[in-house]
Amino acid sequence: MNFEGCLSVPNMRGEVPRNVAVRVRAMDRNGKDVDFEVKGLTAGTFQHEVDHLFGKVFLDRVVDTKTLCTWQDFERYFQRDFVERAKALVAKYGS
Repeated sequence: MNFEGCLSVPNMRGEVPRNVAVRVRAMDRNGKDVDFEVKGLTAGTFQHEVDHLFGKVFLDRVVDTKTLCTWQDFERYFQRDFVERAKALVAKYGS
């Protein structure tokens, strides 16, 4: 699992566990079945958006509330580490 910070609540940030690979089964806008796998940051994005379809915001998924902070604190204390983890995911799985 990797961790993705999601901004879904004004001025709040927190770590949310996300799988690094997910299988997507759905229908496209024409009703045609689609079935594919996404990895890396894209997998996190898909999970984030599916959460919204089910009425979830990132606060519903935060495991450790100690990771909650404002954007200002995130940028000051956590952004560098977050960017390094994101770069590692992109290097391993692509964007």
